[in-house]
Amino acid sequence: MRGLFVVGTDTGVGKTEVACALLSLLAARGLHPRALKPIETGCSPDHPEDALALRAASGSPNDALTLDRVCPFRYQIPAAPLVAAEAEGRTVDPHVIDACVQAAQEAQEPLIVEAAGGLLVPLWREAGRVETNLDLAVRLGFPTLLVARAGLGTINHCALSLQALAAQGVKVVAVVLNRTTAPDDVSVGSNARVIAEMTGVRVVGPGPYAEDQAGRRSALMRLLTPPLDSLVS
Repeated sequence: MRGLFVVGTDTGVGKTEVACALLSLLAARGLHPRALKPIETGCSPDHPEDALALRAASGSPNDALTLDRVCPFRYQIPAAPLVAAEAEGRTVDPHVIDACVQAAQEAQEPLIVEAAGGLLVPLWREAGRVETNLDLAVRLGFPTLLVARAGLGTINHCALSLQALAAQGVKVVAVVLNRTTAPDDVSVGSNARVIAEMTGVRVVGPGPYAEDQAGRRSALMRLLTPPLDSLVS
């Protein structure tokens, strides 16, 4: 397994928790996974919470995986990366991201890359066009895991996202339905079945909701073991 790209149908669907669970699973197998969140917005540049959580889950010591290697672009404004960067008079350079990926490949370590926001969130401008997380998926060339919020509306969001990924030839390993709140609505019980039937893509979850972070991590690790096995076997 060279790498895996974790992207969402929306912001706040639990991508970081899913990526952390994947890193924990790989580390538990005796591997030395690397984490990359190329861009984080709405954070303290010196303390990007998502990126730091990913680094901790990977088990890599801080001096072996510097913050600039885990998250090279960090912005205070809680907005799409392109918008946040422009508001701060800065730009996202995709070639820096390429270099971070190349470093992991040269070390022959599996790489988990977490997107910022949903699939079509704008990231940067290149060659006169706005590029999104979908373009990043194509650029990486990794299998992709699509994270979605379990509940009303997720069928539409998943179907549209999967259609866009398929149109660009991106391989999707699975859709992960993540419980982000304790209460269920009536659609939760049928989400997985209908999404799988409509798209032909493997769907895992939703698992049980847990109030504490450790409980959520444990539940996600159980859900993610079968699709991860298909990549590392």
